Amino acid sequence: MKQKLVLFLCVLQWGLLVSNIQAAVNPVCYYGQVSSAGKGIANVPVTDGTQIVITDKQGKYSMTSTSEVEYIYITLPDGFEVPMKDKVPAFFQKVPAKTSKKVRMDFELIRSKEDNKKHILVVWADPQVYFDEEMPQVRQASQDVKDLLATSYPGLPAYGIVCGDIIGDINKKPSYFSPMIDAISETKIPFFYVIGNHDLDLNVRSNEYARSTYKSYFGPTYYSFNRGNVHYVILDDIFFLAKSYLYAGYLTEQQLQWLEQDLKQVTPGSTVVVAIHIPTYSREARNKEWGKESTMKVMNNRSSLYELLKPYNAHIMSGHEHYNENYILADNLYEHVHAPLSTLFWQAPWACDGTPGGYAVYEFDEGEVTWYYKSVGKDRNYQFELYPVGASRDKKDAIVANVWNYDSTWKVKWYENGIDRGEMTRYSGYDPAIYNYCEKNSSTFKHKYLGAGVTEHLFYAIPQIEDSNIKVEVTDHCGKVYTQEMKQSM
Repeated sequence: MKQKLVLFLCVLQWGLLVSNIQAAVNPVCYYGQVSSAGKGIANVPVTDGTQIVITDKQGKYSMTSTSEVEYIYITLPDGFEVPMKDKVPAFFQKVPAKTSKKVRMDFELIRSKEDNKKHILVVWADPQVYFDEEMPQVRQASQDVKDLLATSYPGLPAYGIVCGDIIGDINKKPSYFSPMIDAISETKIPFFYVIGNHDLDLNVRSNEYARSTYKSYFGPTYYSFNRGNVHYVILDDIFFLAKSYLYAGYLTEQQLQWLEQDLKQVTPGSTVVVAIHIPTYSREARNKEWGKESTMKVMNNRSSLYELLKPYNAHIMSGHEHYNENYILADNLYEHVHAPLSTLFWQAPWACDGTPGGYAVYEFDEGEVTWYYKSVGKDRNYQFELYPVGASRDKKDAIVANVWNYDSTWKVKWYENGIDRGEMTRYSGYDPAIYNYCEKNSSTFKHKYLGAGVTEHLFYAIPQIEDSNIKVEVTDHCGKVYTQEMKQSM
């Protein structure tokens, strides 16, 4: 056995050596200029996905790479419009299949008329369309975004990110990538894309080949861009194990090395937003139940990412889990796990934790950020749901509030006939609405394995006065207050 292992390691080392030799004997010089209106733009990072070079005073760059490189792309600088092609950000150029020893690739940008120091970010997670009849609901969400921006943020620049699982089944022919791009483009803002596990090619022999279809629509799976005082990074944290939907949450060493170079261009103390699909953290980790974490549900080498983000004020945006959660990981590190736009795969008005179908909205001002959850078709002040006594299977004698965007800085208080009863008690359980809905309708679901899930952003209180007036007051992370009232019969 030992001899076989030694032999395997020798073969592996030889393969790596041969690969390195081949790369070394096939060098390609990629060069060009990043410019706007005929003038070069200095200090723009240009990358082949492994190394990063910076444009000179004339906007010129040059790098020696290999013929195996797929893309040459830039970190889009602030002050310039997002270049679009086929309704997708076009910050990259695909390397021709047949290359010479020198390949020129220029990037032409248009100077923006907008100041991005104040801007809006909209984040969708897991739209995950499987069927034609789900597309109108995606368009409804796009219209909701468009209306929100027009009414609440007129004149402010806005951008979007989809945190993966753009589609549900990549084997469906034709792919839903094109109609999804069309539907999302109806928001009239540039959307950047993250690859999800459902966006991977499944019938391939290894992780290296699992992104071909995705790349044909969206380009590189990891990249960065700047808007105002915020540096955005898109990463690919899925390691496909070449067996149907078997994968692990993991950042490859190539990405980590690239990210290390990328962040060297960012001033320490700046705001950095990292968008991924699989979250870095979990409820199990928060509850110190480390052994219960699933390799498919969490980034397994998260500590490496955290280390790189230490010098910055960082926000991690993720999805994948199909519930809404927020984790304060450190004073300067916060993770937002976004509920799925698709709710229960478009089979219910809520996700498994009772979060209504919707998306997150982030307001950036000079790098400072506040945020809220926007339910599709609801007022932006709709931030929790209040249930009467008897509605909850877990707390039958209590009023219950589901505060879906809760974190530990929030306060949830209640009043009975105007009397301040203090804070409600947080607990783990089932949201009454989604639980009852699934119990009644699950037999008609297309995805019958789905149902209500336990959530940790529920709160309860037991009324003390018969036929009392109840008011619940929720204060969010930035001090904004939301209230709901009801007449309570015992």
